[in-house]
Amino acid sequence: MGGFFSSLFKKFFTKNLDVCLVGLENSGKTTFCNAIHLGPDTKAQHPPTIGLNITTMQKGGVQFKMWDMGGQKEFRKEWPRYTKDADIIAFVVDIADPFRMPIARKELHCLLEDKQLKGTPILILANKIDLNPDIREADLVKDLNLDYVTDNSWIVLPISSKYGNNVDQAIEVLSKYAH
Repeated sequence: MGGFFSSLFKKFFTKNLDVCLVGLENSGKTTFCNAIHLGPDTKAQHPPTIGLNITTMQKGGVQFKMWDMGGQKEFRKEWPRYTKDADIIAFVVDIADPFRMPIARKELHCLLEDKQLKGTPILILANKIDLNPDIREADLVKDLNLDYVTDNSWIVLPISSKYGNNVDQAIEVLSKYAH
């Protein structure tokens, strides 16, 4: 009998959140998703996501549905198909690879040209701080031209998915958008 009431309680008091993870290949999207779901794993090597992976998990009172999108060039055109229904977009940036920052900026702004995304909040995850801990938020804002993103609220959070640095803070930020 307790199982019935427990599942009924969860159904009515659990919030839901659809998160779409996008970013260039090798930025750490899958590692971030796994760090939330299973905890950090410094030895894990993840193959590139082909297309998309969907992971559902419970954190506190929030049921997360994570849409982990492939970041290779041929998959980026598919991002709008999934981001349009997301509660929040998590854009993962590899801050240890500054030469790819112009491509990340271009892809972010191309994505945000979609009028259906107007008002969708964006969490910029500045990943791999374990490799480049000196990145300043102001530099990342400039590198990604975030000052020009005015139709979407955004926040920048430095993380290390591999070691778990600030992953709990990312969960807190994401959870604020649950419904």
